Amino acid sequence: MTVSRALRTPELVSDKLREKINAAVEELGYIPNSAAGILASGQSRTVAVLIPSLRDNASSVFLQSLQEALNKNSYQVVIGSHDYQQKKESEVLSTLLQSNPAALIVFGAINSESVSNYLKNLDIPVVSVAGESNHPVTLNIKSNVGDAVNFLTNYMLQKGYKKIGYIGAQMDSKMQSQQLSGWNRAMLAYNQSADQSITTPYVATMDFGRQAISEMLTRQPELEAVICSHEMIALGVIFECQRRLIQIPKMLAIACVEGTSNCDHIHPSLTSVRIDYSKMARETAKRLQKWLADVDCDFVERKEGVVFPYKFEARQSA
Repeated sequence: MTVSRALRTPELVSDKLREKINAAVEELGYIPNSAAGILASGQSRTVAVLIPSLRDNASSVFLQSLQEALNKNSYQVVIGSHDYQQKKESEVLSTLLQSNPAALIVFGAINSESVSNYLKNLDIPVVSVAGESNHPVTLNIKSNVGDAVNFLTNYMLQKGYKKIGYIGAQMDSKMQSQQLSGWNRAMLAYNQSADQSITTPYVATMDFGRQAISEMLTRQPELEAVICSHEMIALGVIFECQRRLIQIPKMLAIACVEGTSNCDHIHPSLTSVRIDYSKMARETAKRLQKWLADVDCDFVERKEGVVFPYKFEARQSA
């Protein structure tokens, strides 16, 4: 019983005894059976997280901050990635749920109908982060990327740029489609053509940015500005412009969504919209831990929403 207590709630055991037990655990190479512990206590100390990709900056920033916040209360994160493949969403989610987690966090948009059906039948808290609100979730945390792109486009139009293109990745995601819609609405509101867009369903890369801007300039050499769905795409655009001796922003203005500190250090510095995924993670962890500590909390009936404002930062590139 003392060993069990030391492993599950070490703060309840004296330092001297805990050190002795930890030494024995290390010597024996003992690994606690978490599945058996869950069956015995009915409680799980894991939180399942479904993310679109391990390569995304947004996903990695969110996961890092979430792990740090949950670890403080002895919760561990179990991660599943579907790599932006709708067919894999429900398969990966099913595997995550087999670990009997205390809660589920879905990062990014839910694109599969089967995933939505899964969520309807869960009796644990479900948090949707940077996704959509029309799903059966306990907490919805988001930032409106469609409005962000609409704002960026309007900003450029008001600066005098008319021929503005859009380059976007991961366009099989509903969230990224909102970006394209935001750009389209702003262009049409100013009676400008919204036909210069290049998109891909794949992950955002600098290489895609270089290829896309090359194709766009071939189609419309008089292009004045471009908005990119991701910072990585925008960096690729900048590097290709520098290779072609295209002056930024004199000959081509550039802006992006989901900017990071890279935007400050690139030359010219990159105009961007920033979304604080780290803060989203901390808010997620805080609310989850509060609910999980409340044995009388009704997760099925609880429905909350939080909208995080995006931050616009004008830089040299536009």
